[in-house]
Amino acid sequence: MSTESVAVPVTGPATTAPGGGPPPWRRLVRAELRRVLATRAARVGAALIPLGVLAFGLSKLLLHDADTTAAHRRAEERFRQFQADALEFDLPTDPAVTARHFFDDPRYLMESLSFADLRTLITALAAVAVVFGIFGGGTDWSSRVMLTLSTAEPRRFRLFGTRALLVTALAMGVTAVAGALLVPLLLLAAATRGSTAGLDGTYWSVLGSQYARGVVLVGLLALLGHALAVLTRRTSFALTVAFLYLASADRIFAGRGPRLAEYDMDGLVFAVLNEKPVIPLEESDCIAGPGCESVHVDLTAADGFVGVLLHLLPVLALAVWRSTRTDIG
Repeated sequence: MSTESVAVPVTGPATTAPGGGPPPWRRLVRAELRRVLATRAARVGAALIPLGVLAFGLSKLLLHDADTTAAHRRAEERFRQFQADALEFDLPTDPAVTARHFFDDPRYLMESLSFADLRTLITALAAVAVVFGIFGGGTDWSSRVMLTLSTAEPRRFRLFGTRALLVTALAMGVTAVAGALLVPLLLLAAATRGSTAGLDGTYWSVLGSQYARGVVLVGLLALLGHALAVLTRRTSFALTVAFLYLASADRIFAGRGPRLAEYDMDGLVFAVLNEKPVIPLEESDCIAGPGCESVHVDLTAADGFVGVLLHLLPVLALAVWRSTRTDIG
């Protein structure tokens, strides 16, 4: 007579309540938090993200210089070359064009450059969050540990909601800490290699708004990755589907409405993280690139969030349905 053994994951204290009933929600949260933090994606992120933020912030000290003498000299040389070329090829010139138009300021100007740097950091974390959500939601399906978890917590919607909430909250928390770490590094670069002029209340209000929107955006994208993993029940397949789904969004929405044709994820992320309320088309010189879609259709941050939700909600609804209404196996 043989018995079949079932591998039970190590999640700390027992996940069932005394008497064999479902565990209290607080105990379920603690167990699931330990499980999520024990994944390889969480361990790698905990090690690399702080180092990445530190390296990115300190790179501003290396890429900028407070001494503008050499930059002015190069601007004069470029202007003289421009004048010589115009004379040689008999090109019309504008008297208003001076050497100032050829000057590339080597200083780190906090007032103008910090918005783009914070946007760069949050965009990178958003991509990481999708992957983190996929591993957080798909690992237990790939290893079939979900069979044991669903036995300990038979209320599948509560299990799904708890896991999704933890993944989202962790992604948002990491983003909040990363942004809070980056800003002092940028201030250091501005103080030693540039200028902190213009950092008034309006500046900090706009930067804080961009920071808060970025935290929410990263949480939503982590939830999208988690939902994709639960829906597909395979980590590798979810990664492929996520790439194809997000990369082909412009084709999915094309022709569905007067503005939906530009609702691809690059443009939506740019719109959410844009420090300006909107960039009217007639004031833009954008020709190509990730942000052009949001520029060309005058997307606001609210439009960006609506677009992200259009990507998220159908996948989330299908993931909830499959997680709670279909067999686990």
